[in-house]
Amino acid sequence: MSVHRRRNRWVLVLALAIVAGACAGGGPVDRTGRSLSKSERDLAGRLFARQQEEHGLGNDRAALSLGHELLDRYQGFARLDEATLLAAKSARRLHDTGEALKLTGEFLAAHPAAPGAPALLDLRAELLLEKGDAPRAAEALVLLYDRSVTAAAREDAGARLAATAATLPADALGALRAARPESGARPLLGYLWAGKLLAERRDGEAREAVAVLRGEAPADAWTAKAEALLRDPAAVVLAERPLRPGPDGVDPQHVAVLCPLTGRHTVLGNAYYDGVRLARDEAGRRGWRQYTLTAHDTGSDPVAAALAARRVLAEKPPVALVGALLNAPTVAVALVAGEAGLPLVSPTATDPQLEDLGPWVFATGSDGGAEARLAARFAVESQRLTRVAVLHPDDPEGLRLYELFATEAIERGATLVAAEAVAADAAEVAEQLRRIAAAGPTAIYVPVDPERLLPLGVLAALAATDALILGPRSWGAPATAPALGAALPRLAFPSAPFAAGAGWQERFDELWDAHGRPPEANAVAREAYLGAMLLFDTLGESGATRPADLAAALRARLARVRNTDWATGELLPAMRTVRDGAIVRFPAAEPEGADRD
Repeated sequence: MSVHRRRNRWVLVLALAIVAGACAGGGPVDRTGRSLSKSERDLAGRLFARQQEEHGLGNDRAALSLGHELLDRYQGFARLDEATLLAAKSARRLHDTGEALKLTGEFLAAHPAAPGAPALLDLRAELLLEKGDAPRAAEALVLLYDRSVTAAAREDAGARLAATAATLPADALGALRAARPESGARPLLGYLWAGKLLAERRDGEAREAVAVLRGEAPADAWTAKAEALLRDPAAVVLAERPLRPGPDGVDPQHVAVLCPLTGRHTVLGNAYYDGVRLARDEAGRRGWRQYTLTAHDTGSDPVAAALAARRVLAEKPPVALVGALLNAPTVAVALVAGEAGLPLVSPTATDPQLEDLGPWVFATGSDGGAEARLAARFAVESQRLTRVAVLHPDDPEGLRLYELFATEAIERGATLVAAEAVAADAAEVAEQLRRIAAAGPTAIYVPVDPERLLPLGVLAALAATDALILGPRSWGAPATAPALGAALPRLAFPSAPFAAGAGWQERFDELWDAHGRPPEANAVAREAYLGAMLLFDTLGESGATRPADLAAALRARLARVRNTDWATGELLPAMRTVRDGAIVRFPAAEPEGADRD
């Protein structure tokens, strides 16, 4: 299929999406533009002033109702664009994205040249990204680019457009470009389109696209970059621009969340953001502070994640970033955060070297080895099991956990009777377990993620040792905990991240609506909630308003929890097990087989 035929198909799809997006949810806005009488203008002004007050106080239902009143009855009011923006923002805070999109779409369809149109387009693009609709978000950003009156505003709109467009396939980019023949963003879109065609190994179509771009804008910088891509596809970074963060412009109540809102991890990304938002709402209820969240799409891609981070830092610097779900995008965001000097809280990335990237990165899901020390002390001090063994991953992190556990257990009076690095083959693991069982352990530490352990089919062999099996916190994941509990009648694992405050996990379980979500999404939301609660609690506890002060407070807090020295009576409440498919507290009764010596 040629590039032209592909483009025509996407033009039709995109045009239908744009029309539907502009008119969704209701009839057309009154376009008569009738003049208001003086009394009507005065009344509209009073209604608008009241709407501003209600919105500022957080009374969003009242602000939304007043916005509807102004839109329905006062179409000639000079500040109707501002009233629409406030109403849409209130609808967003009420979690009614559909209503916010309806308000912005109807107004922009009726008044595309209104002074407040850029602000409405800005909000609409964010709403569409939160909804996972990148094609319509990109269309809104093209319009925003064309309405920008300053070079800085166009630069920011272009960077946002590049980050959003990077998540689209080549055909959608071509359609977006074709749908806006008069747009000043066409050279940028042409460059992005050519890059995506090359990424999809459609080199011939990429050359054709660059030829079209060369004919339209031969002297444009984006044309030169597109030609450089043809010569060396790795030579040019999409939407390359300098980072311009400003510490003086940091909003101490703004936290930016970076996660995949489009692409194959959309479900997990939305659960991630919802978990952070749940923590934000809980922080507000507890009176810590009223925080503003903004969501920024990474598309599960490191380049898109870095661009999204650069955009938010240049546009409205937050006091902290939370993101970016997966390891590679989190690393990309961490590098940007370090360059800008802003804390990045990462609740879910699993790379053990993440915090080595610099002093601005905080992996709240990492315990610094506290899990291994807790497992050892629980076995020896709480359960009086002094013959211990280890089956650990054959990698640097696995060796580190093995050493931490063994050292702690030996110092508490235990004997290490066996240790094995888990093999890749199930038959070899079975043989390793036979050797471990022959050593007669009463507790076996297995810091192996269940996704790796279950396919090996060795749970029966572990259970046959009759030892207490100690696992990592990941054994409590809803997707795998029932299978582990059914196979291992005697198992224990930590209850929650050590940085979590008292009752935070229980509060999440109380607030979270897991209906219709896959187990892995619920697990992601829980981690995001706990990491965000740590951030908000630290902000409230420290009173920090500057990124450097917040980073220092986070560093001190994590150091405290990672070096916890539990009292013996605190060990049992920290552990969980599985009974009848449910995660429950580890029973207080001493298990059979405890050592008596």
